[in-house]
Amino acid sequence: MEYYIYMLISLAVMLTAIKLIFCELEGRTAQKKRILSWYTKLNEPFKYTRTKSIIFMCVICYAIASVQAMFTTEWFVEMLGFIAVGVICDGISQYIGFYYNKIRFRKKINEALLMKSEIAKAMNETANALVQQSLPTYSSHEIAARYFNDDTHLATISFDGGEYVAAFEHLPPLTYVVEAQYEKAEEKLADRNVKVTKLTNEGKLPFKDERIDVIVNELSNYDKYDLYRVVKPGGYIIVNQMGSDNYKELINIFLPFKLHGRWDREASCQTLSDIGLEIIDSVEEHGYVRFDTLASFIQFMKGITKADITQDRFMNFYSHVLKQIKDKKYFELTTHRFMVVARKKEL
Repeated sequence: MEYYIYMLISLAVMLTAIKLIFCELEGRTAQKKRILSWYTKLNEPFKYTRTKSIIFMCVICYAIASVQAMFTTEWFVEMLGFIAVGVICDGISQYIGFYYNKIRFRKKINEALLMKSEIAKAMNETANALVQQSLPTYSSHEIAARYFNDDTHLATISFDGGEYVAAFEHLPPLTYVVEAQYEKAEEKLADRNVKVTKLTNEGKLPFKDERIDVIVNELSNYDKYDLYRVVKPGGYIIVNQMGSDNYKELINIFLPFKLHGRWDREASCQTLSDIGLEIIDSVEEHGYVRFDTLASFIQFMKGITKADITQDRFMNFYSHVLKQIKDKKYFELTTHRFMVVARKKEL
């Protein structure tokens, strides 16, 4: 019996000590990783929801530590007592830990609640907010226009509903637009002398071999071999792409894993050279977008993602953005794009 009482006391002390240790570890992790939801949940009423897991743990611990012969009456009675004490002590330890956190991190909880309120207010703001952006160092329209004239068979690949093509002042009579947003592009370009089309069911360009003089890829994924296929010998392949440093501050939000490799002007030049293309020209630009209010950043987020921006993973990041704005007067995202002009060698 003395050993059994020792087991019960040890269980109670262990549960309480472990909970207090984890309170400190969780609190510091929440502070380091800016987990806003961890602090705001401490403002909610205490709830105990670990009954099933603690019963399972107690059964395992008792089966290992008990000195009674297994499956005897004494073994079952003591196990039930051990489970009951375990559940009660765990409930008490969780309650103590909950209020320990409320006292220990009171300042952080108040800050988190204030941030949550400010985030909710920014979410509901609909007025257009000003965004400061670095000046572009090159124009993809100006560069692309150097390589075509009225006799050129021109094709463009984009996914912005025709916005990119519509910005050209002059286009050759034989211009094709391969668009992901086909219907939107047809409407946008209805008054322009262009043919709007889309990729085939196999994801290939809808052109016969070596029929295009110049093909321009604007911020869209592409198959380099398919581009090579449709361009005439002596023709040009022009790609304007976002680099791997573009909006790199958001990588952990949208892609919670490490990206391997880089995508920049040098890598793109190498990729196109590998299939036998001659690099004619290339430019690269690193810039920034700055937001002086959280509302302007949230409006920006709504425009670049279809994800539910009210999720906790976004809330935590918004708190970081808000803190940066308060400390530095702005929050900044890096931008990165590059353009490569390649020529298909004549046989």
